[in-house]
Amino acid sequence: MKQWIGLALVVLAAGSSVVSWPTAHADEEGEGPPIAAPQRVFVRHGVTYLRLSKHIQKAIGLQIEALKFTHYRARLQAYGQVIDLNALLDSYQQLVSARAKAAQSNVQLDAARAEYRRLEGLYRHHRNASEKQVQTAGANWLSDQAAATAAETRLSSVTDRLGARWGATIARWMRKDSPSFRSLTDGRSRLLELTLPLGKAPAAAHRTALVLLANGTTVAASLISPSPVAEPDLQGQAYFFLATSAIGQLNYRLRITGLIPYGSRHSGVVVPDSAVVWSQGSAWIYVETRNGRFERKPIRTDTPVPEGWFQTDGLSPGSQVVTQGAEVLLSVQTLAGAPKGRAG
Repeated sequence: MKQWIGLALVVLAAGSSVVSWPTAHADEEGEGPPIAAPQRVFVRHGVTYLRLSKHIQKAIGLQIEALKFTHYRARLQAYGQVIDLNALLDSYQQLVSARAKAAQSNVQLDAARAEYRRLEGLYRHHRNASEKQVQTAGANWLSDQAAATAAETRLSSVTDRLGARWGATIARWMRKDSPSFRSLTDGRSRLLELTLPLGKAPAAAHRTALVLLANGTTVAASLISPSPVAEPDLQGQAYFFLATSAIGQLNYRLRITGLIPYGSRHSGVVVPDSAVVWSQGSAWIYVETRNGRFERKPIRTDTPVPEGWFQTDGLSPGSQVVTQGAEVLLSVQTLAGAPKGRAG
C-alpha cells in the first residue's frame, strides 16, 4: 500500500507537466482570490478541498461510488449452542412412553370395566357367575382405574415438563409429531438456543437472527419461541431459533454466536470499508462535492455493519464517495499542510 501511495504521489507531482491548470483565475464560482497553478489543495469558506482532473484521477486509480439509502436496526450479540439431538429425543421418548402407558392403562381399564359389568349382570339375572367372580372383577376394575389415573397423571407431568424445558411451541411440535419436529429429528434442520446479555431482553423478540459461522459467513435462523430456561453461565433471556440452511456447519453441541435485531429501525446510508481512511485516531472519507472537487468528511464508527459503517447524518443517498484511492488523497492533503479538521 505504501508503494502504491508513493507511486500515486509521484504521478500527482508530475501532474503539472501533463495537465494544464489555470494560473491566475478565480475558482469556478468566481469566489476568493486567484488560484496559483497547479494548486490541488485549497480552502473555500473554511472548508478544505482537493481538486483533481479526470486525467489525474485515472492515473492514481481513483474510484467513486454513490451511497445508497438503506435501513438499519441495531443487533445485539447473543451466545449459545446448537442443541444436541439426544436432548430432544430423550424428551420425546419420555412423551411417547408416557402416552403408551396411558393408552395401555385405558385399554385395560375398559376391559376390566366390561368384564365386571358382564359378570355382575350374569350374577344378578341368571346366577351364572359366582359372587366371588364378581368381586374379583370389581377389584380388578378398581385397580386398573387407579393405574389409568396414575398413567394419565404421569403423561400430564411429562407434558408439563416438556413445556417447562422447551417452551410451548416445541412441546406442541412433539405432541403432534409435526413436520417441524420431524425435520429436527431427521437432521434436516437444527435447533439453536441463543442467549442475550443480562438485562437486554426486548419486549418482543425479532423474528430472525444471524448466526456467525466459522468461515466468516452468516446463516439466517427463524425465531421459534423464548426459552423458559436460563443458561447457568449466561443468565440472560434465551431464545430458540430454527436453522434450515448451512446444516453441515452447525454441528450438534457447537458453541455459536448470533446477532439478534434490537431496538428501533433507522434510515441512512452505509459507507463501505474501502472508503474509510484513518488519521489521528478518527475515521474519514472523501466525498466528491462537484466535478473534480473532493472534501474530507468525518464519519461515525459506532455502528458497524457487514458492508462497512452505517451513518444517519452528514451524508445522504447519492453522495459520491471515494472507494479506492482515498489514502492517496489523504497523503496529498497532509503533505500540503491542509488543516487537519476535527472528527464529529
